[in-house]
Amino acid sequence: MDKARSQQFMQKVVGDAGTAMAAALVHVGTRTGLFRAMAGAGPLAAGELADRTGIGQRNVAEWLAAMASAGYLVYEPDGERFTLPDEHALFFTDPASEYYLGGLFDGLPALMAMAPRLAASFERGGGVSFAEFGAGMPLALEQMNRPVYENRLVQSWLPQLPAVVERLNAGGRAIDVGCGTGVVPLILARAYPQAHIEGLDVDARSIGIARGYAQEAGLQDRVGFIQAGADALRGDPGYDLITTFDVIHDLPDPGAVLACIRAALAPGGTYLMVEPAVDDRLENNLANPFARMLYAISCLHCVPQSLAQGGPGLGACWGPGQARELAMAAGFGRFERLPVRSPVMAFYALSA
Repeated sequence: MDKARSQQFMQKVVGDAGTAMAAALVHVGTRTGLFRAMAGAGPLAAGELADRTGIGQRNVAEWLAAMASAGYLVYEPDGERFTLPDEHALFFTDPASEYYLGGLFDGLPALMAMAPRLAASFERGGGVSFAEFGAGMPLALEQMNRPVYENRLVQSWLPQLPAVVERLNAGGRAIDVGCGTGVVPLILARAYPQAHIEGLDVDARSIGIARGYAQEAGLQDRVGFIQAGADALRGDPGYDLITTFDVIHDLPDPGAVLACIRAALAPGGTYLMVEPAVDDRLENNLANPFARMLYAISCLHCVPQSLAQGGPGLGACWGPGQARELAMAAGFGRFERLPVRSPVMAFYALSA
């Protein structure tokens, strides 16, 4: 045994455990407003931050020490003060910003809580259903994605499909399959008031939330939400745009859903499939920190909930090669990766 290698690995394991616990404390910091209170404030002592937030000083002091140890805060021994650099605050203080990552950490408790059930599913076979992740999971997924969708969908992504934009402006039809709480359909409805927009999802709670959002926004007459599977898609008169965001790899029968989407497109229509940006080969993903996160989410959530439905469990990191193969088998003639810059998501335009 190489003792030095063993020691190095022990340090990595301990560091990983510390990182996992630090992630929980980032969640605490976003939920309680600690990060917001530090943003732009310069160096603060524990007592000063406690006064700003109304949180007990002892809790604040230990949180500050933990976050400094994890590299989220800068510590100044002289005066025992802590600073949240502007470059760090960018990711934790403004929920409307496309750079906000607080939603990712807000979703971690529900994912981590599933570890015992996941272990049981490993032992018995099968998976963990979406419902087992709890009533809060639809909102957790929304919080992870909403800021990016609101800042990028209409402004950056759809302009890559000018013919689609033209059709929507002229009153075309669009549907988001696996719409969750309805973020994408509502964004489309605001941007293209002449278009007919729908969202479809099998999860009743998600559809209920989506309908509530539409009511609040006064868009209930312009956006229709359907609780059903993809087999409910109808191709007459067909859709000018069909979208899926981080959905296909979770499904019990991805090939069948792709075939339904293909059949539901109007002549000249486009299907925008957005999936994680990873390579087909594991060895090419190992140095990618985003892939590290995606593999973990995939093992905790994507694969088990697909297996629970009797699906293949493609996983989030299934890669463009397999996506292309399934698309071609479903009858698509075009499978093009769009030149959208994103460290996490890959954008594919499919058509007949």
